[in-house]
Amino acid sequence: MKNWLIGIGIIVLAGAGIWYYQARMTEPEPVVSPAEMAPRQESATPMRQTPAEAPAQQSQAPTSAMTEPAQEAAPLPDLAQSDPLAVDELTGLLGQDEVSEYWNQEGVVSRIVATVDALDSGQIPGVIAAVHGPGGTFEVTPVENPETVIHNEQGDDVPQFILDPDNYARYEPYVAMLDSMTPDQAAALFREYQPLFQQAYRQLGYSEGRFEDRLVEVIDELLATPTVEDPVRLIKPEAYYLFADPDLESLSAGQKILVRMGSENAARVKSKLAAIRDALRGVQAPE
Repeated sequence: MKNWLIGIGIIVLAGAGIWYYQARMTEPEPVVSPAEMAPRQESATPMRQTPAEAPAQQSQAPTSAMTEPAQEAAPLPDLAQSDPLAVDELTGLLGQDEVSEYWNQEGVVSRIVATVDALDSGQIPGVIAAVHGPGGTFEVTPVENPETVIHNEQGDDVPQFILDPDNYARYEPYVAMLDSMTPDQAAALFREYQPLFQQAYRQLGYSEGRFEDRLVEVIDELLATPTVEDPVRLIKPEAYYLFADPDLESLSAGQKILVRMGSENAARVKSKLAAIRDALRGVQAPE
């Protein structure tokens, strides 16, 4: 699960970042456990793996005295008991300090699935975020005399800003982690732990369909993010920042964070996501 969790963590970082930067300055939202997350449909399938979702059993070739039988993989825990496995894998790869700083350690798999599922929506509720947003301060430069004055509904001038490129460096460690993962390894590890992701997907209220297909759909949405060069212009009509360009502001939550991390980081992320998508779909990379 190691590199797969890190790879998918880069995707969910996008979700964490978008609400981190645009959160209203209000009291913190109450902590909601994954079991209390609202389903997307009125009737959700119970959290139980159906026979159709169980991984296909591989036919075992007869063994001889010269051939040792392959070691069987340890059975996966149920989704509700999967946190120790996920946290241990993350800790072994990243270290305890990094896991404590960046990852929500309750309902890890459920949070990952819920965040991915929300990436192509307008926003991602903080209560489902699998990871914490980047540390530090969100830096902007005020535009004192904008070329175009923007008014709110009351006729008042709306403050305008330029996104400071120094913000982009805060994403570089996460992008580097994604770059270190091979697409084939990500696809293989995903399929190994697919039953847990599928259980979490059912918990969201999807009575049919596969999380793998939903993941590919979301990746395609992220790959369609336009390339935006500096300067990135923002406005702040209330307590949070918006893109000054209405077309950018209409992007999905995941697309917005790709814009916010800068065009170079976004290009690296999109390239790796495209390779992971092809690996999941069994598309062979060109020589």
